[in-house]
Amino acid sequence: MKEIILTATGDSLFTANVPNAYFEGLFLPIQEFLSDADVKMTNLETNVGEFGDFPNAYSGGTWLNCTPEDFDDLTKFGFNYYSTANNHSMDYSYHGLLSTIENLDKRNLAHSGTGKSLSEASAPAILSVNGQKLAIISVDTSHKEPSKAGEQTNTMKARPGVNYVDFTSYYPITREQLECLKEIAKTSNVNAYEQIMVDSGFSLSAPDGIYKFGNTFFCYDNSKKKTECNKKDLNRLVEQIKRAKEQNDYVILAVHCHEIGATKHEQVPDYFVELAHASIDAGCSAIIGNGTHQLRPLEIYNGCPIFYSLGDFIYQGMRVKYLPADFMKKYGVDINATAYEGLMARSKNNTIGLQTEKCNFLTVLPKMKFKDGKLCSLEMLPINAGFKAEGEFDGLPYAVKGDEAKEIFDILDKLSRPYGTKLKLVDDKIVLEG
Repeated sequence: MKEIILTATGDSLFTANVPNAYFEGLFLPIQEFLSDADVKMTNLETNVGEFGDFPNAYSGGTWLNCTPEDFDDLTKFGFNYYSTANNHSMDYSYHGLLSTIENLDKRNLAHSGTGKSLSEASAPAILSVNGQKLAIISVDTSHKEPSKAGEQTNTMKARPGVNYVDFTSYYPITREQLECLKEIAKTSNVNAYEQIMVDSGFSLSAPDGIYKFGNTFFCYDNSKKKTECNKKDLNRLVEQIKRAKEQNDYVILAVHCHEIGATKHEQVPDYFVELAHASIDAGCSAIIGNGTHQLRPLEIYNGCPIFYSLGDFIYQGMRVKYLPADFMKKYGVDINATAYEGLMARSKNNTIGLQTEKCNFLTVLPKMKFKDGKLCSLEMLPINAGFKAEGEFDGLPYAVKGDEAKEIFDILDKLSRPYGTKLKLVDDKIVLEG
């Protein structure tokens, strides 16, 4: 079988146009690096549509959208697959989600992760590469409950939304702390309504070894990891992967995850490790994580790469064109203020927030060669996603060399070594050691 070369990015948080000068200059080293790739993946961290659709009552943090005209600039990067399952998929409700799908379909661009039903959202995108078939499944674990796609029944229509895997968080406490919580619950009645719901059959009792305080689960017998996948959702995903593997030569999984393992963004939650390992055991050749705005570890599991997060590739967070009244009210701004005024209010005049921290702009662009279903080589191009760039260049990626490449290498190497992955820096590229 011929080799397949695959590359993938983290989030393309894309909201505005890209100047031609960028494609004629800073983009060229990235374009050269990507030139021999058969599959070029990115996570579409925005909606695509006109601003006539109403904004949802909730968002992924900021309401993200780009016009179809501006989206054509993103297509110039050469991606031939877009992951659409993420926490911004429903920023403009069902209309925005369906408009995004429609605009991708109009341009004959492969995508997966959202759909008019759970079956559609779960279905893989299929790409034909070098006489082989590659399936890409996209799943969101950081969704809000109303964004989940639903299934049709004999009497009910399906619900548009994202392909999802739920998880449960458990916070470990001692027996002494448990008794304190019970006393607080007794005197405050924080659990009173929940108990009525359990007694009425509308809620389920907490499992053995788990104490529910309000909406938070505490484990007190050390029998639980801090987070774990919903078993039904994970089994559904595993079956999707197995079916895709039966019909295709390769299966790739894109996972959108924002949750943290402990106290820092770069720490991987237990449920993501559980999900990633189960997916590779089921037939995946690679896991592409995105969502967290920072790099996370690289693990090689059974010969297959797991990128727990590739961070941001494009970050146009300060170039959002319009924001709804909900956003403005939250930050004490007139509802008719400009989006930039609202964003400046949230960021306290650009002194706090994701756009002020360089680590949110440092990433890698991996190029993976596969043969016979397994990884045979991997090199990564260090990238700065336009940190503190001015004007139209704000948030646009460029390849880095020298000390900047070493800075990104040091971050990824330190994060990955606890997972048994050893890296080295060679000619400003990051490669596997040995």
